[in-house]
Amino acid sequence: MFGYGFLSVVLVLYLAELGFSGGQIGVLFALTLAGDSAVSLLITSARRPRGRRTMLLLGAVLMALAGVAFALTGNFALLTVAAVVGVISPGGNEVGPFLAIEQASLSHLVHDARRTSVFAWYNLAGSLAGAVGALGSGGLVQLMQDAGSSP
Repeated sequence: MFGYGFLSVVLVLYLAELGFSGGQIGVLFALTLAGDSAVSLLITSARRPRGRRTMLLLGAVLMALAGVAFALTGNFALLTVAAVVGVISPGGNEVGPFLAIEQASLSHLVHDARRTSVFAWYNLAGSLAGAVGALGSGGLVQLMQDAGSSP
């Protein structure tokens, strides 16, 4: 969640620095959210699930590959595919398919009597991590601007 929060602040600045217009950035974000929904539907409705651990590892690999793509290319089409397949969340929160897998795992691991408490702590920890990521990213951007970098 720290990474999602961090990304939510710098992603627009990064894409703008690559020369994309506000409209292109908006399209990329819209397609990313639509892709997250499609991947979520595909994964959660699969007849033969591959297992939670496998799906979470696959998600981690896809996210890492998306990060590599964002670091290596400025091609709008490739970045859009990487964002959709890599489940990049521009909103600072995890909204992709892996949230459902994490929550399903928690419900199987925790006794019924403690489930509400565990989910409350799970959500609190995630929200705090996202907020700290956004704060850290915003602070870094501010320091860079103060040092003379342009946004």
